[in-house]
Amino acid sequence: MKLVMKHRSLYFMPFVMRTCTCVIFLYFGTVLLCACKSDVGRSDGGTDMNTGVVENTYDSQSVIGTDAATSIEGMPVTRKGYNPQMDFVYDEHDDVDVDEDYVNTLCGEAGRQLEEMFGPAEFYVVAVHNEDESYTINVMYNEKAVSFPDEELQQINMYINQEYKEVRLSDINIQGW
Repeated sequence: MKLVMKHRSLYFMPFVMRTCTCVIFLYFGTVLLCACKSDVGRSDGGTDMNTGVVENTYDSQSVIGTDAATSIEGMPVTRKGYNPQMDFVYDEHDDVDVDEDYVNTLCGEAGRQLEEMFGPAEFYVVAVHNEDESYTINVMYNEKAVSFPDEELQQINMYINQEYKEVRLSDINIQGW
């Protein structure tokens, strides 16, 4: 009887070893596949193929003057920018009452989103209510921290137009301080 059990355990051992080996190979294969797949969505130009966002990386040392904060000096900053093709079809502002409170809420949201899209520029967005019930949107940024080429200024303008689409705008002013 003991001899029979001894033989069964000998037959069982290679099965366990093969199963463990297969599981280990599957695990490492999955890890390798995930690592490769995370790099597949990018092209050489810095464009994320899944979202269409072009990321510009620049050295903030070349842009920042000596008066700028030391926390951002010399660190590479990634600016995603605004891509109007990536706006979702749904409208997050459905059926809203456009009043001063709503517009001020949009100003805070726009400031946070612009900082996320364009890096450490310290954006401040302020709306001025005009007599004709329209609004002038003033977008101000710290030009000591970052400078924007015309293309990015146009992206900021497009983003403000999209964000304030329920609001009647008379003008959008983008300026550094």
